[in-house]
Amino acid sequence: MKEYYVKKVQHPQEGELYQFLEVDNKTGLEQIIDPFESGMLQLHAPLERAPDLFFITSKRGADATGFYRKNQFVVQRGSKFAASTSPKCPKKYIKLRENLVLDKLLVPFQHQLLLMEDTEFDSPMMAMGAVIGGWVRGAHDWKAANNK
Repeated sequence: MKEYYVKKVQHPQEGELYQFLEVDNKTGLEQIIDPFESGMLQLHAPLERAPDLFFITSKRGADATGFYRKNQFVVQRGSKFAASTSPKCPKKYIKLRENLVLDKLLVPFQHQLLLMEDTEFDSPMMAMGAVIGGWVRGAHDWKAANNK
């Protein structure tokens, strides 16, 4: 069986970066991996009916999927948030993004921020504002994934 983890490293030119590692439990060997190609971010098999998925993208690099769960909107792990925020981004979205970074739920990855766990938001608008790092008009910007 293999385990995965993320390690923070200091690069002399790039500053703070993250390495994605896989550990073989039998041998104890660590190997640097791509989190998408390795299966580290694959979704687990659903225990119940799969939810209807929605997606959103932005010019600044957001590429996220999510779904409704009861009164919450859940953005799926492996989603990519825009690395920057727009000048008109409301402070509540900036604070939300900062808290996700401080909680190590968002980590820098290839000019974006990678979401490490499924994360619940109070509304699809809050989720979208955090994902795109900007002003949002309404939940209608989340598109049904089956129309992708």
